[in-house]
Amino acid sequence: MATTRITYTDGKHEIVPITMRATCKAEAHAIDAGWGPITQSPVRSGAYAAYAALRMAGRTMPDFEHWLDPVASFDLAAPKEEPEEGNPTD
Repeated sequence: MATTRITYTDGKHEIVPITMRATCKAEAHAIDAGWGPITQSPVRSGAYAAYAALRMAGRTMPDFEHWLDPVASFDLAAPKEEPEEGNPTD
């Protein structure tokens, strides 16, 4: 699963896991909104995928255009690594 780091203009940031469902919602929204397929508007579609992921996580959000106003950047982020299971006596 892809993970995105959203940085806001006030310096705050958050890490958002982008699920396949969020990507599909972005694709459908892009077509409905007249943006064309994701390949024609990858930045805006990626931003919408992050927005959709936040909404699906239960966040109360303004509409996409208003939410996007204070966003400074999106960057791929490394997912949190899970500790490896092993022999605790090693």
